[in-house]
Amino acid sequence: MHRIHRHSPIPAVALMLLLAGAAGCGLLDTKTPNIVSADDLDTPAGAATKRLGAISTFTLAKDGDFNPVAVPGNDDTFNDNSDGHILTSGTLADEFVNPGFIPSRTEIDLRLAQSTTAGLAALFQSLHRARNSAEDAAVSLAQFGTDPATDTGIPEMLALAGFSYIFLAEDFCSGIPVSRIVNDAIEYGVPLTTMQVFDTAVARFNAALAHPSIVAGDPIHSLASVGLGRALLNQGLFAEAAAAVAAVPADFIYETEHATTPAALHNGVYEAFSNGNFGVFDQEGTNGLPYVSAEDIRVTGDSGLGADNNTESWFPNKYPSFEASIPTADYLEAQLIIAESELQALTFDAMTTRLNDLRAGAGLTPLATPGDLVAATDVLFAERAFWLYATGHRLGDMRRLIRQYGRDAETVFPTGDYYKGGLTYGTDVNLPLPRRESNNPNLPESGCLDRNA
Repeated sequence: MHRIHRHSPIPAVALMLLLAGAAGCGLLDTKTPNIVSADDLDTPAGAATKRLGAISTFTLAKDGDFNPVAVPGNDDTFNDNSDGHILTSGTLADEFVNPGFIPSRTEIDLRLAQSTTAGLAALFQSLHRARNSAEDAAVSLAQFGTDPATDTGIPEMLALAGFSYIFLAEDFCSGIPVSRIVNDAIEYGVPLTTMQVFDTAVARFNAALAHPSIVAGDPIHSLASVGLGRALLNQGLFAEAAAAVAAVPADFIYETEHATTPAALHNGVYEAFSNGNFGVFDQEGTNGLPYVSAEDIRVTGDSGLGADNNTESWFPNKYPSFEASIPTADYLEAQLIIAESELQALTFDAMTTRLNDLRAGAGLTPLATPGDLVAATDVLFAERAFWLYATGHRLGDMRRLIRQYGRDAETVFPTGDYYKGGLTYGTDVNLPLPRRESNNPNLPESGCLDRNA
């Protein structure tokens, strides 16, 4: 298992390059340098401080800056009071429901989010802060580090930037702008298609993998490799995705780490479940997977009342405490990426053998080999859903079932009658851009280029 360890810096050469905008393993294991003043940031210590800040910002964007007593996005907390990528994307998908009392979460759960829905701007801002902080840290380490050529912090930062772009592309509609501050003024970005955002992620991962401080099998090399594989999978480049992760070793895992104190280091996903604000409805909206009734050891939990003190729900216990770590990338995901390349090659025996090897390690009964592409696709995506539960993968996978496998959205996403309140699901398959982005003169009046998967 690989968490975050102290790394040194690298050369400013080819790094400043692809960063036209530019990317830790565990936050708590790192030796934190003394607090550095703004005037001293352009130093080795300042660059190291930026790296730590980028890891923290990425962790909050992915795992949530959850506040159990506040409306998302109300600026009461260190970051954005954002529910984060995992909780928000899982709510639009079939992983989580809203048994609490916050209407904006119900809008997302109902597939009816608007540009004004509370929390969307906070999530969008958190993800952009994460990619910007990581890119800035990579440049600083390259420029001011004592030995940039050996500093694994640089490819680490590039990789975290790449993941931030992936989360943006998986969560939001086509048309995402990437704006920057240039000479103390906003340089508004043009709307990028979903595939162009994935292209940007690919460029970050490739820059990380080209760095001289890492080789295949290293933790940061594996982090960038899994990120590259995920981005390529989203682009439908299945063989290339499998090749990208082929060298990831069996003991690899990169986690974002948490702590009981201060509150900014809480595991936001655990806190959301323990407060009854997010839960699970088995087979949500007909199409949802049987996360509860399957009684699968990969998704366990308990029943209880939601935060509204009225709605009965089921609460996952995958993360048992405030200090529980959350995976960002691991060997398991690498194997699932290879399995999908086998699905695409119609080698269902090889795919099933790979999936059963993973299941055997967890003591699960083996799967039978599916007989056709539809059945094999169902098996593969169900395995991904259970293995990667509550890690921020499911919404991207559901969108891919529509985009790459030709399935109708109303056979993939929850549909029909909502589980409480006499409401009916809408048709969203992604999140709209927040209204705050309407200040960008480059965006169309509708915000998104389109709302397609």
